[in-house]
Amino acid sequence: MSCTGYTPLTKTVILPAVGKPPPVNGTVKIHIKQMLTDGKVLSDSLLNHPSGHEIDLTNTHVLSSLIDELMTMVPGEISQYRCRQEDMESGLFSVDLPSGQDLVIEVEMLDWSGQDISPAQNKSLRKSIMEEGNSKGKPCWTGKCLVSIESEGSAAKETLFRLGDGDSYNVPYPVELCTLTMTRNETCLLETPDSNITLKLLSFEKEKALYKMTTEEVMGSVQELKVRGNNAYKANKLRLAKLYYERCMTYIDSVAKSEQDDQCTEIMATCNLNLAQVYLKMEDYPKAVSYCTTVLWTQPKCVKALYRRAVGHNALCSHDEAVKDLTTLLDQEPGNKEAGKLLQKVRSHKLSKAQKESSLMISVFQKIEEEHEKEGLNGPPPVSVWDAAEETCPPELASMDAYNEYKGALEEEMKKQKEEAAARQAEYDLLNPPKKKKKKRKKKKKPVPEEVTIVETEELPVDKPVVEPVPAEPDAGMEYEVTAEKTFINKIEDPELANVVNSNLVLNGDQGASAVNLNDKESILESVKILTKEAVTSYENGDEDAVTIDGAVADLKDITLEENGVGEASG
Repeated sequence: MSCTGYTPLTKTVILPAVGKPPPVNGTVKIHIKQMLTDGKVLSDSLLNHPSGHEIDLTNTHVLSSLIDELMTMVPGEISQYRCRQEDMESGLFSVDLPSGQDLVIEVEMLDWSGQDISPAQNKSLRKSIMEEGNSKGKPCWTGKCLVSIESEGSAAKETLFRLGDGDSYNVPYPVELCTLTMTRNETCLLETPDSNITLKLLSFEKEKALYKMTTEEVMGSVQELKVRGNNAYKANKLRLAKLYYERCMTYIDSVAKSEQDDQCTEIMATCNLNLAQVYLKMEDYPKAVSYCTTVLWTQPKCVKALYRRAVGHNALCSHDEAVKDLTTLLDQEPGNKEAGKLLQKVRSHKLSKAQKESSLMISVFQKIEEEHEKEGLNGPPPVSVWDAAEETCPPELASMDAYNEYKGALEEEMKKQKEEAAARQAEYDLLNPPKKKKKKRKKKKKPVPEEVTIVETEELPVDKPVVEPVPAEPDAGMEYEVTAEKTFINKIEDPELANVVNSNLVLNGDQGASAVNLNDKESILESVKILTKEAVTSYENGDEDAVTIDGAVADLKDITLEENGVGEASG
């Protein structure tokens, strides 16, 4: 539920208190309750956050007018803020109100604290702004600053120092960290585990932005930062030297890749090696190994990188990696005395480590055996029942006869107990007979089909069927009635004779096919008619042997072809 925007709130102090209000960049711890004007509670943070609900005053998602009001409260104060229904807007505290009801927000200020500026974010360093500055720029590492420092029990003192080299000016490291977050003319309270310090940044050295610098200017600054870093390292100012080398690498990275040359690559490798040496002296061995590895990516045979990484591996008890680096180094420079000494040292450390591990394991097993002996696990086997009976035998049964009688009584008692247990078991089995288990039907196995072997045989010659020749049909242009004459004509295999017979069949008066020019030889025509009629009549009566069709056709062929003037039948 939220009310966003700049909603006007009406404040009513329920329980006043005395103290300092929170800073503009601080964090407040409160109890907040939302309710209606009739007293109905909508939500209460006490249920979900019994120790208090924390709100960052720099959070822009919280109602701005509520933030302004919280900055006027002091620890221990309880106030109510009323928001009218017509002023409600959607957001963090929005709620659908009944008609005629307003939203009432009751806030109890428990405590407040400054901004956490500790590197580990463990709330060990807190900054509370007392007076905001008038500029947007902030100082940076290796830059000069003029700061007014006022500690508890001492007057304010203006100090000019270089960030990163505060030790040379008796400036604590927490003050340097806080100065990096300040703007010009800003006043703040720095809370440390030891004391509270009031700081005011009067002025600082502002460097030119990298994007405004040319390549020549960047390279000139790089050379200057490198010299400063070397001087700081020689003066044993390791933290300042580290900052110079890191800024030097930042400047090189700002140069475009196309404009970088061998000089940039060489300076970058030098800075990595110098940072590795600084971290070795600061005993931060993982970072030292990391920077050496970065150099070895581009220069696998760099002697300094191999040696310094071996030192780091040896400190981290990674003796195998250290031996590998030193072996590679000695292959290139067999006469390197420092590498030889370090290799012997690494091997001795490796041997001593193995001995320590073995002795540790022996001591662990010895402790286990001692504990087992205390618990009786390593002693003789446990005492039998009869031996225990002998030990617990009363004095009046100390004689052999009495002991034997006592022992027999024990045996009888044990035998009786076994019989009673067997009787109880038999009674239980009688009352609870075991259920018969259903026999599972065995599934019949399907017969395995026998393998069929195919034997290749020679193909036998097969007589091809005799295809009878299809008789040629008469000319497609002929027209005739579908009668016995048609059947008769279809039996004529010779197409020439079929045309002749078709042309001369005149069974229905003058109808039929086209006539043959007989040159007034009526005798031939009569012969044709007689022969044709006889053949047709015999075929219709089913007597094919009376006058054979072949004979009629042969006679027709002889008569027709021997006559002069008789042409081929027209189709």
